Amino acid sequence: MNVYRGCQLPDDRAYDIEGDLWVRMEGDLARLGMTDVAQTRMGKMVSILMKRPGRRVRAGGSVATVESAKWVGPIHTPFDGEIVEPNTAAFRDDILIANRDPYEAGWVTIMRPTDATKPHRPLLEADEAWAAYMARIDDLDISCFRCAD
Repeated sequence: MNVYRGCQLPDDRAYDIEGDLWVRMEGDLARLGMTDVAQTRMGKMVSILMKRPGRRVRAGGSVATVESAKWVGPIHTPFDGEIVEPNTAAFRDDILIANRDPYEAGWVTIMRPTDATKPHRPLLEADEAWAAYMARIDDLDISCFRCAD
Protein backbone atom coordinates (compact mmCIF):
# COMPACT_ATOMS: atom_id res chain seq x y z
CA MET A 1 0.00 0.00 0.00
CA ASN A 2 1.28 3.42 -0.95
CA VAL A 3 0.56 6.38 1.35
CA TYR A 4 1.16 10.06 0.57
CA ARG A 5 -0.09 12.97 2.70
CA GLY A 6 -2.33 10.46 4.47
CA CYS A 7 -3.90 9.29 1.19
CA GLN A 8 -3.80 5.54 0.65
CA LEU A 9 -3.58 3.68 -2.64
CA PRO A 10 -3.75 -0.14 -2.34
CA ASP A 11 -1.67 -2.17 -4.79
CA ASP A 12 -4.34 -4.72 -5.73
CA ARG A 13 -6.58 -2.63 -7.98
CA ALA A 14 -6.65 -0.25 -10.94
CA TYR A 15 -7.48 3.45 -10.80
CA ASP A 16 -9.36 6.04 -12.83
CA ILE A 17 -7.37 9.04 -11.65
CA GLU A 18 -9.66 11.73 -13.07
CA GLY A 19 -12.76 9.99 -11.70
CA ASP A 20 -11.20 9.24 -8.28
CA LEU A 21 -12.43 5.68 -8.71
CA TRP A 22 -10.85 2.32 -7.97
CA VAL A 23 -11.64 -0.94 -9.76
CA ARG A 24 -10.78 -4.44 -8.56
CA MET A 25 -11.47 -7.21 -11.05
CA GLU A 26 -12.88 -10.39 -9.50
CA GLY A 27 -13.16 -12.90 -12.32
CA ASP A 28 -15.63 -11.44 -14.83
CA LEU A 29 -16.94 -8.92 -12.27
CA ALA A 30 -15.61 -5.49 -11.34
CA ARG A 31 -15.91 -4.10 -7.82
CA LEU A 32 -15.95 -0.26 -7.87
CA GLY A 33 -15.38 2.28 -5.16
CA MET A 34 -14.30 5.81 -4.35
CA THR A 35 -10.65 6.48 -3.62
CA ASP A 36 -9.33 7.97 -0.42
CA VAL A 37 -8.89 11.24 -2.33
CA ALA A 38 -12.58 11.17 -3.34
CA GLN A 39 -13.91 10.53 0.16
CA THR A 40 -11.66 13.25 1.58
CA ARG A 41 -12.69 15.81 -1.02
CA MET A 42 -16.41 15.17 -0.57
CA GLY A 43 -16.36 15.19 3.24
CA LYS A 44 -18.90 13.30 5.33
CA MET A 45 -21.40 11.47 3.19
CA VAL A 46 -25.05 12.31 3.80
CA SER A 47 -26.77 9.93 1.36
CA ILE A 48 -26.19 7.65 -1.59
CA LEU A 49 -28.65 6.49 -4.23
CA MET A 50 -27.46 3.36 -6.05
CA LYS A 51 -28.58 1.86 -9.33
CA ARG A 52 -30.43 -1.43 -8.86
CA PRO A 53 -29.18 -4.90 -9.81
CA GLY A 54 -29.86 -5.75 -13.44
CA ARG A 55 -29.60 -2.12 -14.56
CA ARG A 56 -27.47 -1.62 -17.67
CA VAL A 57 -25.10 1.35 -17.61
CA ARG A 58 -22.91 2.85 -20.30
CA ALA A 59 -19.25 3.67 -19.80
CA GLY A 60 -19.05 7.07 -18.14
CA GLY A 61 -22.58 6.65 -16.79
CA SER A 62 -23.57 6.80 -13.16
CA VAL A 63 -23.70 3.74 -10.90
CA ALA A 64 -24.65 5.86 -7.88
CA THR A 65 -25.29 9.45 -6.83
CA VAL A 66 -23.62 10.69 -3.68
CA GLU A 67 -24.58 13.62 -1.49
CA SER A 68 -22.19 14.96 1.11
CA ALA A 69 -21.85 18.12 3.13
CA LYS A 70 -19.74 19.60 0.30
CA TRP A 71 -20.84 17.91 -2.89
CA VAL A 72 -23.61 16.17 -4.82
CA GLY A 73 -22.74 14.14 -7.86
CA PRO A 74 -22.42 10.83 -9.65
CA ILE A 75 -19.99 7.98 -9.30
CA HIS A 76 -19.18 6.97 -12.86
CA THR A 77 -18.45 3.53 -14.22
CA PRO A 78 -15.46 3.04 -16.49
CA PHE A 79 -17.23 0.28 -18.46
CA ASP A 80 -20.41 -0.55 -20.27
CA GLY A 81 -22.07 -3.27 -18.24
CA GLU A 82 -24.71 -4.47 -15.81
CA ILE A 83 -25.05 -3.70 -12.12
CA VAL A 84 -24.82 -6.97 -10.20
CA GLU A 85 -24.72 -5.92 -6.55
CA PRO A 86 -24.82 -2.43 -5.07
CA ASN A 87 -23.43 -2.17 -1.52
CA THR A 88 -26.78 -0.89 -0.26
CA ALA A 89 -26.84 -2.67 3.11
CA ALA A 90 -23.42 -1.37 4.21
CA PHE A 91 -24.36 2.24 3.43
CA ARG A 92 -27.81 1.83 5.02
CA ASP A 93 -26.16 0.55 8.23
CA ASP A 94 -23.38 3.19 8.21
CA ILE A 95 -23.65 6.09 5.76
CA LEU A 96 -20.02 7.00 6.56
CA ILE A 97 -18.68 3.57 5.56
CA ALA A 98 -16.85 4.96 2.49
CA ASN A 99 -15.44 7.78 4.64
CA ARG A 100 -14.16 5.22 7.15
CA ASP A 101 -13.06 2.40 4.82
CA PRO A 102 -13.16 3.38 1.12
CA TYR A 103 -11.15 0.39 -0.11
CA GLU A 104 -12.85 -2.50 1.64
CA ALA A 105 -16.24 -2.24 3.39
CA GLY A 106 -17.08 1.06 1.64
CA TRP A 107 -17.08 -0.24 -1.94
CA VAL A 108 -19.98 1.12 -4.01
CA THR A 109 -21.08 -1.54 -6.51
CA ILE A 110 -20.17 -4.73 -8.31
CA MET A 111 -20.85 -4.82 -12.03
CA ARG A 112 -20.37 -7.19 -14.94
CA PRO A 113 -18.50 -5.25 -17.64
CA THR A 114 -19.46 -5.93 -21.23
CA ASP A 115 -15.76 -5.61 -22.12
CA ALA A 116 -13.37 -4.80 -19.27
CA THR A 117 -10.56 -4.16 -21.78
CA LYS A 118 -12.33 -1.04 -23.09
CA PRO A 119 -12.73 1.42 -20.21
CA HIS A 120 -14.19 4.89 -20.74
CA ARG A 121 -10.97 6.49 -19.40
CA PRO A 122 -7.61 4.85 -18.81
CA LEU A 123 -7.41 2.56 -15.80
CA LEU A 124 -3.93 2.58 -14.34
CA GLU A 125 -2.47 -0.24 -12.27
CA ALA A 126 -1.32 0.90 -8.82
CA ASP A 127 2.34 1.33 -9.75
CA GLU A 128 1.44 3.56 -12.71
CA ALA A 129 -1.30 5.35 -10.80
CA TRP A 130 0.93 6.23 -7.87
CA ALA A 131 2.92 9.03 -9.53
CA ALA A 132 -0.25 10.47 -11.09
CA TYR A 133 -2.04 10.40 -7.73
CA MET A 134 0.81 12.11 -5.90
CA ALA A 135 0.67 14.91 -8.50
CA ARG A 136 -3.15 15.11 -8.16
CA ILE A 137 -2.89 15.28 -4.36
CA ASP A 138 -0.34 18.09 -4.66
CA ASP A 139 -2.42 19.94 -7.27
CA LEU A 140 -5.51 19.70 -5.05
CA ASP A 141 -3.39 20.54 -1.98
CA ILE A 142 -5.13 17.95 0.17
CA SER A 143 -4.20 15.60 2.96
CA CYS A 144 -6.49 12.60 3.37
CA PHE A 145 -8.29 11.83 6.59
CA ARG A 146 -10.89 9.33 7.70
CA CYS A 147 -14.08 9.96 9.62
CA ALA A 148 -14.10 8.76 13.20
CA ASP A 149 -17.04 8.02 15.47
